[in-house]
Amino acid sequence: MVRQKAGDGEELTGAEVDAEETGDEDVLPESKIICALTGEPRKDTPEEQTVQSVIEQLLREYEVAPEAMERDVRIAVETEDPKSGGVKTHRRSVSLVVYENAAAHTQENIIRVAIVAKAGVKPASRKGGVADLEEILGNLAEDREQVFGLWTNGGDLAFRMRTFNKRGFPEYTELTDFPAPDESLDDLESADRRPLRVASSDSLLRTFKRCHDYLYGNQSMRGDRAFWQLLYLIFAKILDERQTRRVFFVGATEGNTEEGRQRVAARIRTLFEQAQKKEYKDVFDGSERIDLNDRALTYIAGELGRYNLLSTDTDAKGTAYEAITSTTLKRERGQFFTPRNVIRMMIEMLDPEPGKRVLDPACGSGGFLVVALAHVRRRLLAESGCPYPDAPLPSELKDVEAGVRKYARDCLFGIDVDPELRKAARMNMVMNNDGHGNIACFNALEYGVKGRESAATKEFEERGGGHGNFDFVLTNPPFGAKIPVDDPEVLREFDLGHRWTKSGDTWTKGDLQKKVPPEILFIEACCKFLKPRTGVMAIVLPNGILGNPGERMEAVRGWMLDRMELIASVNLPGEAFLPQVSVQASCVFLRRRADDERRMTGPGGPTQRPVFMAIAENCGHGRRGERRYVRRTDGSEDLVEETVVERWEKGKKIDTRQRRRLVRVLDDDLPWIAQQYRQHAAGEPFEGQ
Repeated sequence: MVRQKAGDGEELTGAEVDAEETGDEDVLPESKIICALTGEPRKDTPEEQTVQSVIEQLLREYEVAPEAMERDVRIAVETEDPKSGGVKTHRRSVSLVVYENAAAHTQENIIRVAIVAKAGVKPASRKGGVADLEEILGNLAEDREQVFGLWTNGGDLAFRMRTFNKRGFPEYTELTDFPAPDESLDDLESADRRPLRVASSDSLLRTFKRCHDYLYGNQSMRGDRAFWQLLYLIFAKILDERQTRRVFFVGATEGNTEEGRQRVAARIRTLFEQAQKKEYKDVFDGSERIDLNDRALTYIAGELGRYNLLSTDTDAKGTAYEAITSTTLKRERGQFFTPRNVIRMMIEMLDPEPGKRVLDPACGSGGFLVVALAHVRRRLLAESGCPYPDAPLPSELKDVEAGVRKYARDCLFGIDVDPELRKAARMNMVMNNDGHGNIACFNALEYGVKGRESAATKEFEERGGGHGNFDFVLTNPPFGAKIPVDDPEVLREFDLGHRWTKSGDTWTKGDLQKKVPPEILFIEACCKFLKPRTGVMAIVLPNGILGNPGERMEAVRGWMLDRMELIASVNLPGEAFLPQVSVQASCVFLRRRADDERRMTGPGGPTQRPVFMAIAENCGHGRRGERRYVRRTDGSEDLVEETVVERWEKGKKIDTRQRRRLVRVLDDDLPWIAQQYRQHAAGEPFEGQ
C-alpha cells in the first residue's frame, strides 16, 4: 500500500478564529500556537497552554459568548503608597476578562476575571498568587454586588467572589466554582439547581491530576492509596449521577466552615457505602473505605462535583483516567498503556457492530473495551438521529442509554490476572456506562488448563465467555523474554508451547519448550477465543515475531498463517509507546479459519485475500511524548479551518452556537490508515488512486 500523509483533521487542537477562507498563507511559525479567542499566533509556553484551556472552559462549560471575552486586559488598580499614605493608581494585566453580555468593554462592565500564573507560582505566594486575583477583584466596579474570578497555575485552581461589607470594604469568599453569566451564586448552593458541566478540552484531565496531587501532597498518600481514594469518590459520583436525588455536591461556599465540611463528608460517605454494599457490591471486596479527613473529602468532592462525568466525552475521560492510573497501578507493575490513538485505529478497522462480542484477554484498565463501547455508542446515536454523534447532549445520550448498556452487558468482556487492574477496569467501564460485570480476574493463558478452573472462570463461562465464543479479540498482551511462561502444565496446552521443526513445506510439533515469551502464547490463546470462520483478532505484537529469522520465529509465523488468515498489518512508529517504553511493534489483524478450511489442499486450499499493509511514520507525538503537528515544506506548521458546533440544553430548549477556527493538524497517520482500511474492506480504491 502506498502510504500518504495523515490529513483528516482528527485530534485537532483548540485554536479558534473568526477568519475568511484559509489559503496557502495560513501557516504557523515555529513554537507558536493559535489563540482560541483572538486567532493570533502566541508563543507556545505552559502558561499559554493553560490560557487556552481556560478559554475553552469559559466558552464550552460556562457558555460565555466569544464577543464578551478579552485577553490581556489592563485593569486600573488603586493601592496605598506606604511612604505617603496616599492612593497610588497603576495598571495590572489580567489574562482573561468576561464582560456583561452586549455591554461596552469597560472596566465597569467586567463580571468575571481569570488570572493564569506561571507554573511554579503557588496559590499562597505573595507575588503572583491568589492575592493578585483578590486585588484585581477589589478594584472592579463598586456598584456590582458580586464579581467573580479564578486563579490557576495550570495545576492548582481557585475561585473567589468579591462583595462589599457594610463599611464599604471589599470581602473575598472562597468558592468551589463560580456561576456562568446566566447563573447565580444561589444556583451553585442548591443541589437541585446546580448545573453539571460537560468537561471540555483537557479540563477533566487537569481536575483528576489536581485531585490526585492534592491527596499525594496534603494527605501524605503515596502510590496506590491516593489513586484508590480518588477512584472511590469517582465511583460515588457516577452513582449519584444515575440517581434522581443529588447527593454528591458541595455548595459554592459550603466548604468554608467546619459544619459545612462535616455535612459534605457525611453525604459522600453514605453515598460511597451505598455504592460499595448495594449498587456495585460485585466491584468491591467490602474492605474499602474513605480514609480522607473532612477537609480533603470536601476538596475532592468540590472538584469532581462540577462535572457530569457520564456525559463527558469518552476520550476526555479516558485520557484523564489513564493519566492517574499510569502513575500508579501500571507503572509500579512495569505495565504500560496502549496509546489511545492505536486503540482507536484498531477499533475503527474492525468496526464492531451492536450484538458482536468483543474480548480483551489482557485488558489492564479496560482501554480497548471503553473505546469499543464508545464506537458502538456513536453508531447508536447516529441511528437515533443525533445530528452530532461525536458530541451528543445528555438527553441524546439518554435516548440510547438502554442500547449502550445492553451492548456493554452482553458483548464486552475483559480478563486480567491482576485483581487491582481488574477493579480499575470495572470502574472504568462503570464511568463509561457499565458492562463491568464481564471483567474477570484470572490468567487468560491458563484458561482451559485442567485443574486451573476457578470461580472466576466459571462465572466467565456463565456470562457467555469461553473458547470459540467471540466475534472480535483485541489486545496488547504483555511482552518480553524477561517474563516468560515456564509452567509446563500451561505450555502443554499450546501448540506454540512446543518446539517445531520443518521438513520441506511441512511443520512437525516436537517436545515441550522450557519457557516461552507470553506474547507468543497470547497469539494462540486469542485464536482459541475466536469463533471459527468469522472471528477476527487485532493484536499488538513485537516486530521480532513478524520478521526475525530463524526456525523458532518462522514456526510461529507458519502456525499463525495455517490457523488464521492474515487480513492486515500496520507497522507502528518507534515513538508509538514512548515515553512509556521503547518497543518496535505492529498491529496484526487475523481471521480464525474453520477446521474444514485447514483440511483443504491444493488449489482449493485455505483462502488468502489480498493483505492490507501500512507503515505509520507518525503517531502524533515525539520520543518525549510532546505533540507533533503536520508541517509544510518550509518547516512551519500547517493550519486548516473547521467549524465548531457548541450545544447546550436547558430543560427542553437546545441552544446552538457555531464558531470557525484555525487549527493545527496532529501529525498522526493512524486515523488515515483506519480510513483507508475501511475503504479497502468495502472494495473501494485507496485515497489518491
